[in-house]
Amino acid sequence: MKASRTFIVKPLVVAIATATLGYSSSVLAAKSGDAYNPDDVVVITGRSEKSISDIPGTVWFVDSEQIEQAYRGGQNLSEILAASVPALDVTSQGRTNFGQNMRGRAMLVMIDGVSLNSSRSVSRQLDSIDPFNIDRIEVLSGASSIYGAGATGGIINIITKRANSDELTFESYVGGTSGFNGSEDMDYKLAQSVSGGNEYAQGRASLVYGKNKGYYDADGNIIVPDITQGSLQFNEVIDALGTLSITPDNTQTIQLLAQYYSSKQDSPYGIYFGENLAGAPNNVTGNPADTSLIETRSGFESDRQGSTERIMLNASYHNSDVLGHELLVQGAYRQETFTFIPFIYGTYLAASEQNTDVFSLRAAMIKSLDKLTLTYGIDSYIDKLDANQALFDQSTSYASGGLVNRTSASIGRYPGTEVASLAGFVQASYALSDDWSVEGGYRYQYMQNTIDDFVASNIQRNIAQGKGTSADAVPGGETDYTIGLFNLGTVYNLSPQTQIWANFAQGFDLADPAKYYGQGSYASQDANGHYALTDSINVANSKMQGVKTNGYEIGMRQSQGDLSWQAAAYLSESDKTVKYNKKTLNIDINDAKKRIYGVEAQMSYWLSDQWQTGVSGHWVTSKEQDADGNWEKMSVNYASASKAGAWIGWYDDIYAVKLQNQTLFDLSDDSDNQIDGYSVFDVLGSVDLPVGSLGFGIQNLLNEDYSTVWGQRAKGWYSYYGPEKMFDYKGRGRTYTLNYQLTY
Repeated sequence: MKASRTFIVKPLVVAIATATLGYSSSVLAAKSGDAYNPDDVVVITGRSEKSISDIPGTVWFVDSEQIEQAYRGGQNLSEILAASVPALDVTSQGRTNFGQNMRGRAMLVMIDGVSLNSSRSVSRQLDSIDPFNIDRIEVLSGASSIYGAGATGGIINIITKRANSDELTFESYVGGTSGFNGSEDMDYKLAQSVSGGNEYAQGRASLVYGKNKGYYDADGNIIVPDITQGSLQFNEVIDALGTLSITPDNTQTIQLLAQYYSSKQDSPYGIYFGENLAGAPNNVTGNPADTSLIETRSGFESDRQGSTERIMLNASYHNSDVLGHELLVQGAYRQETFTFIPFIYGTYLAASEQNTDVFSLRAAMIKSLDKLTLTYGIDSYIDKLDANQALFDQSTSYASGGLVNRTSASIGRYPGTEVASLAGFVQASYALSDDWSVEGGYRYQYMQNTIDDFVASNIQRNIAQGKGTSADAVPGGETDYTIGLFNLGTVYNLSPQTQIWANFAQGFDLADPAKYYGQGSYASQDANGHYALTDSINVANSKMQGVKTNGYEIGMRQSQGDLSWQAAAYLSESDKTVKYNKKTLNIDINDAKKRIYGVEAQMSYWLSDQWQTGVSGHWVTSKEQDADGNWEKMSVNYASASKAGAWIGWYDDIYAVKLQNQTLFDLSDDSDNQIDGYSVFDVLGSVDLPVGSLGFGIQNLLNEDYSTVWGQRAKGWYSYYGPEKMFDYKGRGRTYTLNYQLTY
């Protein structure tokens, strides 16, 4: 049986995977059926393993061979997922996955079941782990009540690699990527792992080091630096990961994980705004901005550049027999620091830093009877945030046109926040017959926000710049929420190879409290330089509203001979929308309904033993109500665009080659704003050598000239601060990847 004769459609990455792998054993596996079968199990839909064939929902499974084959062809985690999951938006090609929605809404990303989402939505969950350290990825499309807040669009669970035998095993990797646009157009990566153990304990340790240099567009010009969310140009990555599995006896398992992840930029290129920042809107010259002065230049230096740094610890315990139940307990700690590149605020430059600490604990009991499986337990976490902003010396920034930035002061960016949550849940699955089952559940969650007293950041800035001496604080306080989330679904087997399902699930989002609170209106400074507070948004008089989403879907999947496919139609509705203020970059919550509906599908077919072809697609429409209750298209700054993909590949025992395409369709709104679509082709291949394997890829084969989705959205988000050319983050031009890998 061939690899993609699976119970559900193999994600787009399957074809990439088969083409990209470098050693014969895995190439053969991709053709012999080892990669996937109808009984593959996932844990993403609950707390315990469950066969995909028993799940009333759209589940995508990306296995270790697919992941390895994809990254050896030149793809990072964000690109692998965008190619694998039809309902996931195309990648930003940058540090952020902001706006990379699933089914048009926000997604929850986890590593080994530990959430990477936080109360402060920085959207760097996919800048979190190198694919060299990923074993498989489980994806659930659509709203979910299982894990609580943040999963209205879907869930991505990244499962790390672990030792799979007692034998001492090493894996080595070296690779590079370049578009050959000069000495600064070169990325490279080195990786090494070691694993082994005995019958009671097995461990794996790995270290990945990668370094990117410049990214160049189709015309051979260096891509504009992303001063909003940060790019991955001139970026250094370190991913150190250790996992340990301990099996005291045949009923107990303990799994431990420790990870240090660092992704830091040190770019010699920045945006030049002209002497005294004369090219920036709202500058101090008193003259209209001369935007012709703005250009990308070398000579950039800054005390703070874009970076992600994370430490994560995770411990889980499993016992298959506790009072006739299966027991699962997991505790985790995550500490991360996000920094941003200097941003222009008209008369000065500044860059923020945000620090998050998250403690989580969850426990579940599972009871399996003849036809009934019952899962119940508790989830809890505490999420703490503090944030600061570095103000750069104005004289230095002015003299260099914004290229050289030295810290002159540090102020608070957002109020300190703490979000505490405790939830109880119950989930039941019942077999009505051999072919028909139903499942449903309920989650009841209590959340408490604690917000510190805070002086508005613009007033802190004035004081730091000598325009005042003191100010009243916006009062903090506490507020709490109780949320009930329900789900109900059913799946029916038309045959052992075919299922149909229907599902209803509720999701919940609590908008970013750091961006919502801490805002205040102040009178002009008095004779003593004091700013008196006249009005404020604070916890005491303005409780932030949560957003509940109702999601509906019907779907069908089939694996019959050489043909494998899956398709689902969905609708999600919510009664509130979250909007970002372009001037303050804070948020507002509006009582406006939002409705998103669409279809996601994928199909693959083996034309012969060597040839495979496939297509995938996601059609999505996003609408919201205006003040008069009329439905209108959602702004392109928020809405997802439809996409499609296709591929054809040829494989034998030594060689593999594949041509793939991903197309983004045009998107417009009722204000005549538009996202311009584009179509990109890639070639990927592999050669099995006598020792090890060679992988290669050509990204953007036709050298398509296009602006990324994030680049096009950034024009709308940040137009108050500069002209479009400041935010025109182009897609990377034609690039070539070559790597060597050896397992021994």
